[in-house]
Amino acid sequence: MTRKFILYLFCLLLFPAITTAAEWRLLDMGVGIYDDSEYDSKLKIVEKGTSWSQKDLYGRGAFTGRGKVFGAWLVGPPVNTYLNANGVAKYLYKVRLTDPRGNATLSGPHGFYAPGFATVFINAGGPTGNWKVDFLLFNRETGQDSPIGSLQFQMTEGPAPPAVVGWKLSDAGIGIYDDSEYDSKLKILEKGTNWSQKDLYGRGAFAGRGKVFGAWLVGPPVNTYLNANGVARYLYKVRLTDPRGNATLSGPHGFYAPGFATVFINAGGPTGNWKVDFLLWNRETGQDSPLLSLPFTMAP
Repeated sequence: MTRKFILYLFCLLLFPAITTAAEWRLLDMGVGIYDDSEYDSKLKIVEKGTSWSQKDLYGRGAFTGRGKVFGAWLVGPPVNTYLNANGVAKYLYKVRLTDPRGNATLSGPHGFYAPGFATVFINAGGPTGNWKVDFLLFNRETGQDSPIGSLQFQMTEGPAPPAVVGWKLSDAGIGIYDDSEYDSKLKILEKGTNWSQKDLYGRGAFAGRGKVFGAWLVGPPVNTYLNANGVARYLYKVRLTDPRGNATLSGPHGFYAPGFATVFINAGGPTGNWKVDFLLWNRETGQDSPLLSLPFTMAP
C-alpha cells in the first residue's frame, strides 16, 4: 500500500467527521424571559437568570405562552448552512425538561427557525425547586442524538430574590471569544459546556490573547449605574473552581464601558468538571451578591 494511498484513506476517514462537526455549533443558550413578537425571525431576550419566582412570573403573564414568555432558548448557525443535498436541514433539536420531582419529558425533534435559533416555552407553574433543561442535537441522516448542553434554574413560590438596583444580568457564558476589540465589543465565537484540552491547545485558545477560552458576563452599560461621584457602583468578582476542588477568587474588577466583562481561563490543568461563579460587588456597601454559576467539563 503506497504512502499516498494511506494518506488518502486517512483524509477520507477524518474529513467527513470534521465537516459534520463544523456544520453546527452552539452559540448561545439560556433560561429566562423572551419576547416572541417576532418569534421566527428575531430572538429578543428580555431577562436571563437562574432563580425565579412563580408568583412574579404569573404576575408578569410569563406562563401564558405568548408575549413575554418564560422559557429557554438555543442558538446555532443559520439553517441554510447545514442543508443536505435535498435542501433539507440536516440538524434538528430535542429538549428534555426535568422538574424538581425528577419527572422528565422529552420532546422533538423540532426544527430551528431560519436564523438558527429555537425557543422553548416552559410552564414551570408546577412544583418549586430545581428544574433542568437538556438540549440534544438530532442528526436527520443518522437518527442519532448528540448532547448540546444543560441549563438549571430554581423556581420559588414567593418573591424573587432581592434584585440589585440598577444592574441586571443580560448574558453569561463559557467558550471562545475574540479579544481584538476587548474593551469595546464582545465577540463570541463559540459557546458550550464540553471542551477538549487538546483541541483548545491546538487552536491557541490558552494563549490569553486572540481567540481566547474563557467566560463572559454582560450587564447594562456602566454609565447607567454611576454614583454621585461619577464612579461605577458595581464591579464583579469571579471564583474559578477546578476538578480537584481548588478555588481561586479574584476581583473586584470593573466592567468595560459597554457593560460586559471577559475572564481568560487557562484550563490546561486537571481534566474533569470545572465551575465559574460570578458575584456582583457593591462599592458602597462592600457586599457581594451571587449572580450565577457556570459549570463546564474539560476532557484531555
